[in-house]
Formats: sequence, C-alpha cells, structure tokens
Amino acid sequence: MSALGTDLRAELELQGLAVLEGALSPAETDELVNAVDEVVRSRPPGPLHELGFLGLDERFLELVDHPAAFPLVTDVLGRDIYAYHCHLDVHPPAFELPRWRWHQDGGRQNVDLESPRPLLSLKVGYFLTDVEDAEMGPLWVLPGSHHDETLERPADGSSRPPGAVPLLVPRGTAVVFDRRLWHARGDNTSSITRKALFVAYSYRWVRPRDDLGIDRELLARVDPVRRQLLGGGTSLLGHWLPTDEDVPLRMR
Repeated sequence: MSALGTDLRAELELQGLAVLEGALSPAETDELVNAVDEVVRSRPPGPLHELGFLGLDERFLELVDHPAAFPLVTDVLGRDIYAYHCHLDVHPPAFELPRWRWHQDGGRQNVDLESPRPLLSLKVGYFLTDVEDAEMGPLWVLPGSHHDETLERPADGSSRPPGAVPLLVPRGTAVVFDRRLWHARGDNTSSITRKALFVAYSYRWVRPRDDLGIDRELLARVDPVRRQLLGGGTSLLGHWLPTDEDVPLRMR
C-alpha cells in the first residue's frame, strides 16, 4: 500500500472503516498501556471513559500524528484539521444487561444537518489489548452503514441489528472510521481488561470564527439565551450533545 493508503482509502469509502493491523509496534503499545495504567490508578475502580485524555501524559501525544494512521486521515479530510475529540476507554470484565448502544459520532450533526449528511470528521481507534473474540468487548460495526441516516432497532429487542459484526483485532491495531458509521461497544465478559484510545479529527473551522471579547465574568452575568448566543455552555460537550440548560432558546 502507498504511504497515503490508497487501498485503505477505498476500504474506508466502501465499508466506512479501514483496519490497520500492526499500526503500533509492541514497544509503542507497551508504553501506551503503561500511560493508561497510570491514569487508571488515579481514578476510582471500575470502567473508565475519560474524555480529553491527550493532555494527561505526553506519551499520548504520539498518537496525534502517528505515521501509521494519520496519512489516511489527511488523505480524506485534507490538512486543515485538528483533533477535536478524544477518549480513553478501559473496560474490565463485567456483567452488563443488554443495552442499545448503537450510534453515529457527531452528536447534533446527525440532527441539525440536512440529508445527505457530510463526513465532517474521522476517528482513529487504537486497540492496546487483544480483542480476539466477541466476549472481549469489541467494537461492533455495521460495515457500509455510513450512508444510512437511521437505524431501526430489531423488533425482537435485540441489541445487535442485522449485519452487525465484531471487530476482532490484535493489540497494536488502529481502526480509522467515518463518523457516520453505525457502531457500538460490546460487553466484555472475558477475563481480560479491554483498553483502547480514540482520537477524532475535524476541520479547524468547526469552532468560533471570531473572538467576541466576552470574558467569563460577563458571560456569567447575562441572561441564559444571550449566554447561549455568545458561545457559553455547561461544558464543551454541551455544544455537541446539548441539554435544555445549554440551549435555553429552545424554551422560548
């Protein structure tokens, strides 16, 4: 394959994802596992879904422009991009009741934009532990579903729609996927803790164009609707998955 991943790009465009086994060397994988474990030790016991992990350890920064996956990202999105979202996932073995976790990334993009909805972002998942069977909490995907704007839950209440497949990969694998791909985390009923890191990229213009010169003190004093219109919110996540508190204009 070429440095820009010509074959991988065709796979990404057709299936909505491209799998890069061996993207991380064993040494790189070990270093990232060590960094993840340090984060885990500083958190309460149990599963961990840590947003904004890149600044927690300089070793994580190696992923931002990793030469195995990043060329495919720039080949598709171009070079005027940045990492707008990331999360660190650690899921120990646990019994979980079946849940419908299927979703497309992008939050409000999937509601507010007209059809057909554009790509807008790509996500790269780095798997730091082997995911060898469906009991190890794999990422479940619906290949080719990135052009389907809705997904019906099976009438029998199943948590797996027809055509869903588990992404079974060895440690060190990177998976680049279209944000519109329907996917879900599987339950980890194995004896191994599943560890993975995800970095998502979008265009640098997906943010305010102007610095309005509004400081935090002034933003706190204005009425809620005006605060919304000036870019305020309960959190950064509130701009992507807003509640009524984030969007008081809904209540008018």
